[in-house]
Amino acid sequence: MADETQRTVLVVEDDPILKNLLGNTFSGRYTAMYAGTGQEALQYVEEYKPDIILLDLMLPEMGGFEVLEQLRARTDELKDIPVIVVSNLSQESDQEKAKQLGANDYMVKAEVAIEEITSKIDQFFQEA
Repeated sequence: MADETQRTVLVVEDDPILKNLLGNTFSGRYTAMYAGTGQEALQYVEEYKPDIILLDLMLPEMGGFEVLEQLRARTDELKDIPVIVVSNLSQESDQEKAKQLGANDYMVKAEVAIEEITSKIDQFFQEA
């Protein structure tokens, strides 16, 4: 298995405070990249081929559901990148929709600690 520090996490998040918090948490563990919009996220996927994506749903321009839809509609190996939705949308219907569109997991921001997000990422890497 590749060294953990070689793993790349794409954080799709438009909240600068949460972005910095995640960045500090991931420092030394993973290579983290940040996209502030859905369009930027899809560009980064194409260009950098991250190992996992943390995806917010409420984004400027293109929302997270659309990002997920476009990612899963791809015909290459990039369509299989694990996606963990990390959103403030806590409705069951939003969680169902994200899973139907191909999200591997769903975490509600208000209900999880940063360490739980990191543990979830570690779990995906161990299973890979």
